[in-house]
Amino acid sequence: MAAKPSPASTRFVKTSLAEQAYEELKKQILDLRLRAGARVNIDALSRECGISTSPLREALIRLGSEGLVVSSTNSGFSIAPVPDAQQMRQILEYRLMMEAHCARKGAVNASDETIASMEKSCEAMGAMYKKGLSYKYYRQYIDLEQTFHQLIVDSADNPIISSAYSGLHTILLVARLSVVPNSNNIGSETVMQEHLEIVEAFRAHDPDRAESAVHGHLKAAQLRAQRSDVTQVLASD
Repeated sequence: MAAKPSPASTRFVKTSLAEQAYEELKKQILDLRLRAGARVNIDALSRECGISTSPLREALIRLGSEGLVVSSTNSGFSIAPVPDAQQMRQILEYRLMMEAHCARKGAVNASDETIASMEKSCEAMGAMYKKGLSYKYYRQYIDLEQTFHQLIVDSADNPIISSAYSGLHTILLVARLSVVPNSNNIGSETVMQEHLEIVEAFRAHDPDRAESAVHGHLKAAQLRAQRSDVTQVLASD
């Protein structure tokens, strides 16, 4: 007779299913198959995935902690709405404070590896600039842009700040993928130049210049946001 599974092994299986559900739901949200604001029908999703509702609820709660899902007593779970223009400006204010501080600290002792990674991101974004708009290229461009800014934050060598900052990426990604920038190209010459000025400051190991370059870049993004609507807020960085 086969031995009954222990409580530990039963829990492992449940966690595994919840992890798989989390990864799949997150992928569908980021690929915009689950659209912002859409209500999640857990029973239908359970039938579609061939699993019980428990691991799905566990996955949805985890996605809620990341800001991708919202829930209420009356309506259950829904995909989080796209941040509006005011919320995006508030995120920019937070980024301005964090990135300028980290740039000043990180530029002094920035490693060759960090600088090379920043240069690589800039080169890749520049190569995509003339390709024109498509979901595929825009998604890749945003990933590169977010990697570039995370490198700035990580250069300060403060894991707590790095972790807190990285939590913005998923929300920003969903927000920016939910709109199409009002342009025939990805990014802009102005943004490209602002990024290169940051790289040059890091290459020179100049904290004043690095802080100023990051501050100028993000303040310019704020001004671009203030002159336009939410579409341009999302596409202006």
